[in-house]
Parts: sequence; structure tokens; C-alpha cells
Amino acid sequence: MDPVKILKRSWHILWNYRTLWVFGLILALTVAGSAGGSGNSGSQYNFDGGDQTQLSNEMQDAFNEAGEELEEVFEEGLPALGISDGEITALIWIGALFILVMLVLGVLGAIARYVSETALIHMVDEYEESDTKITAREGWRIGWSRTSWRLFLINLIVNIPAFILFAVLIVAGFMVYAMVGGRDESFAVAGMIGLIGVVFLVIFVVAIVSTVLNLLRRFFWRTAVLEDLGVRDSLHRGFAMVRANWKEVGIMWLVMVGLGVAWVIVSFISLILLIPIAFFTVIIGAVIAAIPGMLLVGFFSLFLNGALPWIIGGIFILPLFLTIAFFPWVVLSAGQLLFTSIVWTLTYREINAMALLTPELEPELDIEPTIE
Repeated sequence: MDPVKILKRSWHILWNYRTLWVFGLILALTVAGSAGGSGNSGSQYNFDGGDQTQLSNEMQDAFNEAGEELEEVFEEGLPALGISDGEITALIWIGALFILVMLVLGVLGAIARYVSETALIHMVDEYEESDTKITAREGWRIGWSRTSWRLFLINLIVNIPAFILFAVLIVAGFMVYAMVGGRDESFAVAGMIGLIGVVFLVIFVVAIVSTVLNLLRRFFWRTAVLEDLGVRDSLHRGFAMVRANWKEVGIMWLVMVGLGVAWVIVSFISLILLIPIAFFTVIIGAVIAAIPGMLLVGFFSLFLNGALPWIIGGIFILPLFLTIAFFPWVVLSAGQLLFTSIVWTLTYREINAMALLTPELEPELDIEPTIE
């Protein structure tokens, strides 16, 4: 397998098969808000002999103070901010509405993402097979299938380690809180140190496992799409392909990691170069978001007073404004996601072709010499 050939071919498809960009833009808009994103946070502790007791007391005081402040806020009903009980009730209902809207958008975004993933894999494969370019409508019709649901289930299985990490962190947080509130301060500090070590170990292990599973997922997905297999068979078949061709897959993965580092540098440079263009997109976003934003403000004014309708209306309309304002970077992200998808589809086809050629070579190797 020639990685350079695959990269060149992927670059050619990226710029000559423009219909793919429709689904690339959908991926750019949906992947950013999916479970695929992650955040990192950390804390640093320095222990010096007699400071252990002081640390424990300070943390205990902080927890107590935060609890008292929250209790005071709920008991007083936010009168200090000029918010009446009726407005608090309206805010609760509006918050529930906002959560419902976000859930609906999340579901629609997930559907659009997996339909686009399925369509992209099919369209690139068909283009390589018969040099046929499929329209966006046909691509959406192809992606709107049971296979998209299989991609979702495969992605859910691949992200199980992340769910485990999240659960471990929650349990560790409760244990730290319990230890801080304990009477034995030396035991509490020692327990906190041990838990912090366990948490970092879990993060390290999960990071490695998630990296491997994310690589395997690319083959799981393409097996499900191109060979029309179920979830279990796709996992088995994809893993067998990677295991049998681990050198080729490893080389391509390293190449893509290197391109990812280069992409970070390019993104940083583009962040600066696209600022003049972003100036106009911000204005366009503000103009487009103004009309629905004013309608929302008028609606919320029926239940709220003062600046609250403007604040809540701004929160509701913010996703639309940000999408338009930062559209140049959305296009760049679409290109990166699209190129990556094309590369792995061509890699899958190449490895699959290599596997199909193997049986043809076996009979020649098994022929025994004839003694005349």
C-alpha cells in the first residue's frame, strides 16, 4: 500500500467531487457538538509537612461556604436581583424549553451526522469503483438507511471507555468530598492523594484504549457501509482486517497523525488570516440573527421584565449567530473532516483489494514439484 498515492488521490477527490462538500459541512456543524468533544482540567497540590491540616480545613470551609450561599439564594428567592417569584417560575419553564430545544437539535444533528458519514463512504467508494458522481439528493437517500443506525451503535460501543472514565471521575469526586468531611485529616489527605493517582492512571489507560478504538472505528464503519454487515459482524470483520494488516494501518495512522499536527499549525495561521473575512461574517450573522432574536425577545417580554428577555433571547439565538459568524472556520473544518474520511475509505479499499489478491497467490505457493 502506498500512503502517498492514497493522499494524492484523496486530495484530487476533495477538490473535484464538490458534492461531497455538502456532507462535509454537515459533519463540521454536527461533529463539533457531539460526544466526540472532550475537555481537560487539572489541579496541582503541594504538600509541605504541617500544611496538610490547613489544606483540609480550607477545603472544608470552602464546601460549607458554598453550601450556605446556595441555600441563601434558594431561600430568599433572588429578591436581591429584582427577580420576582413569578419570573422565577417563568425562567424555570423557559430553561426546560431551552433544554428541550437543545435535545431536539442534538437528535437532528446526530441523524444528520450519521447519514452524512454513510453517504460520504458510499459516494467515495462508488466514485472509485465506476467514476460516477452522485448528487447530494441521491447521497442523502443512500445515507438515510439502516446502516446509519449501525454507525451510531458502533460509535456508542467505541465510546464506552469514555463513559467509564466519566463514571470513575464522578465516584472519585464523591469519595474526595466524603474524605474532606471526615474527622481523620491525615487519612483524608492520604486518600485524596491516592484517588488523584488512580484518576490520572485511569485517564492514561482510557486515552490509549480510546485512540486504538477510534482507529478501529474507521474500519468498523466502512465494513458496515460497504459490506452491508450488522454491528457484531462489522466489529469482527473490521478488527480482523486491522489485525491482518496492522503494519499498513499503523503507517497510515502515523501519516494522518503527522498531517493532524500540520493541520493545527495551518489552523492557527488561518485563524489570523481569516480575521478580515470574519469581520464581515460577524456582521452578516448579527443581521440574520436579529429578526428571530427580536421575535424571541418580544415573546419572552410577555413573561419577564427588564433585561431578562434580552438575555434569554440572546442565549436562544446564539448558536445561529456563532454558526454564521465563524462560517469560514466551519468550511476549513469541513475540508479537514472530508479529507480524513476520503483517506480512510481509500485505505479500506486498498487493504480489501490486497486481501482479495491473497487467495490467488496461494495455489501457486502450494504446488508440489513433480518428479519425472
